[in-house]
Amino acid sequence: MSYIHEALKKAQKERDTRRGEYDGVLSTSGKGARSVTRKAIRVAFLAVIILFLAFGAYSWLNSKVPKTTKAIDHREERPAPPPHQEPVIDPKEIYDRARALHIGGRLADARRLYLETLKIDPGYIDALNNLGVIYIHDKDYPAASSVLEKATRLRPGHVDPYYNLACVYAIRGELGQSLAYLRKAVSLYGPAGDWAQKDADLKNLWESPEFQKIIQK
Repeated sequence: MSYIHEALKKAQKERDTRRGEYDGVLSTSGKGARSVTRKAIRVAFLAVIILFLAFGAYSWLNSKVPKTTKAIDHREERPAPPPHQEPVIDPKEIYDRARALHIGGRLADARRLYLETLKIDPGYIDALNNLGVIYIHDKDYPAASSVLEKATRLRPGHVDPYYNLACVYAIRGELGQSLAYLRKAVSLYGPAGDWAQKDADLKNLWESPEFQKIIQK
């Protein structure tokens, strides 16, 4: 029995020892949990204070940065439209229309277009010459002389203005001037002498010996 009694006492002692160890662990765990909770609260409180101070410092520094007063326009810059340009008018095109009207006997319309041609190109020789022919037809001899003499100055080697000036002065009875211009025309272009023998505008010269000399050359 003493053996059994000793065994029971030993078993009871082991149970008491395990209970005490278990109770001790529970007690120690409770103290540790409360300690950890206090530390967490302190850390969180410090973190909040640090964030508050950092935000305050950022706001203070941002207030010290100078603000630009110039507004920035981010709209796309577009190039200025090109200046308006008038369409280019070809004087030859107008002259060709005038000449067709001239040949067709529409002299008023032809004169208007010859003048329009000369507004674009004041030195257009053929327009000056043909305008002079229309002025001769209209018996406006001063105007005819003016445009024809301008044509001779601009192109001294062109036969038509000289020939038509000979006609103007022959009609006006200024035979000396007429013969001088006819002589120049024939020197530039021989067949002009054949024109002169058939041109009624030069009939005042036909009996002149000087006229015969000019056309025979």
